[in-house]
Amino acid sequence: MPGVRDYPHRLKRPLRDVQALVSSEGGVRPYALASADVEPLPHDADPAAVFVNDVPDAELPPRFGAAFGEGVLAKLAEWSWRGVPAYAVRVRLRDARWREGESTEAGFAWAGRRAALELDRCFHARVRPRPYLLHWPPPRTTAHRAPEHDVPLARPVAARGTFRDIHVRMATVGGCGGYAVATADFEPPAAGSGVLFEFVSALDEDRLPHELADAFERGVHETLCAFGTRRMPTVAFRVRLRDARWSETDSGPTTFAQAGRRAATEALRRHDALEADR
Repeated sequence: MPGVRDYPHRLKRPLRDVQALVSSEGGVRPYALASADVEPLPHDADPAAVFVNDVPDAELPPRFGAAFGEGVLAKLAEWSWRGVPAYAVRVRLRDARWREGESTEAGFAWAGRRAALELDRCFHARVRPRPYLLHWPPPRTTAHRAPEHDVPLARPVAARGTFRDIHVRMATVGGCGGYAVATADFEPPAAGSGVLFEFVSALDEDRLPHELADAFERGVHETLCAFGTRRMPTVAFRVRLRDARWSETDSGPTTFAQAGRRAATEALRRHDALEADR
């Protein structure tokens, strides 16, 4: 795997349609949906990552576009090593959706960080970005010609049942750094929504730090996609994290990501058992 000695990483070809979804459905998070293209910078250019917003102001308030850029650049900057940027790329926001009363600048900054994580995953695993929706909501303005979103022909099946109270408890016996408790529901996506994967958290920052909730979500998503094309889940779910417990000394993202993987594995097991009984 390429490491810091190879900084800055340079893409051989652009990554198109890097999507990020922060869902507010029935949860505490702000809403943000964004799609960005990640383009390699010329070798003679300054290697620091740059951001360009191509979404018209009438379609997306400029403050939301700027927040997305701040989020993605801040996450990329975290990976710099001794002043050398991790990636020499141009991130171009090409499409976005927002909701009145549900979207915030913090939500779009969150989406920007997620886009950076997806870029990093695609680069190291040599895979294409994962789509979140089969079809996007229509643009807010008729003058905006939204780009086509790249969705593979293979489609996952929508969950045919709701699997509630999937409970995961992880605790390292006699050691530190391995505690995570979570309870989640795995539900079918809303009819006609075209959702491939959606994560809803009912827990605010006081009940579970965002970093740990994001790690749980990441573990779920990776497992749902593990047996598909590596771009799409085998089963489309809306995952609702309802409860969790954590420790300031013994909990971390790695453990919560593992808890997410276990929860998703159990949901798929229940789904397969239900299909076998039909």
